[in-house]
Amino acid sequence: MPRSLQSRAVFPEASAPRADQIAATLVRDIMRGRYKPGDRIREQEVADRLNVSRGPVREALQIVQRDGLIENVAWKGARVVELSVTDIEDLFLLTAALMATVARLAVQRATDDELQDFEQRVEAHAATSDPARPVQEQLNAAFGLGSRLTAIARSPYVAETVGRVVRLLYWQHRVLNAADEAWRREAVETWRRLASALKDRDIAKAERAINAVDRHSRNRVLRIHRELGPDVYWLFGPSTQTILLRR
Repeated sequence: MPRSLQSRAVFPEASAPRADQIAATLVRDIMRGRYKPGDRIREQEVADRLNVSRGPVREALQIVQRDGLIENVAWKGARVVELSVTDIEDLFLLTAALMATVARLAVQRATDDELQDFEQRVEAHAATSDPARPVQEQLNAAFGLGSRLTAIARSPYVAETVGRVVRLLYWQHRVLNAADEAWRREAVETWRRLASALKDRDIAKAERAINAVDRHSRNRVLRIHRELGPDVYWLFGPSTQTILLRR
């Protein structure tokens, strides 16, 4: 098959991709920087690239819009959202409240084996704070911890709500590609304090600890947004170079 056709055949015709499959692809595209905040997403371009018709692409865009990653602009179509500093502050406030609930439920519902496993995962995450390793690896591991904590809280309703909000914040964490060593070390300690509180079955301590995890990330993300202003969206591109922001 010619190279030009190979690049288009993401979904063979026989597979009849559903709108949710295309939506998942678009979400990955946004997360990985194919589309940056403010970029338009054209139905025909997506259809051509994925080798599908425009109908399921249109449905997929509606799914991604409901999740908050894109918006529909009159006369212009779909584009990736540009979150303001206030938007990000609000998302962190909401996440703090949701994750406090997750921590409470995990204390109440997780088994001892699950909490021990969580503690082991936290220690595995600690290794990613090595300055020689990419900070994105540490961030991915941290979000993995959050997902695991949500799972052992055993509430599908809470998990669904948390998932939508945290996805937006995970996307914003791309700006942390310049996190310094002190920030990376402290991130590990916040997770360790949470694991300890969970193991002690101390609800109040666990809620404080998970809020410390949230606050540690929030302060860094908001600081970079405020320092760079609109230029922050350059950091969302696929070829972003490491920028050191020292204060």
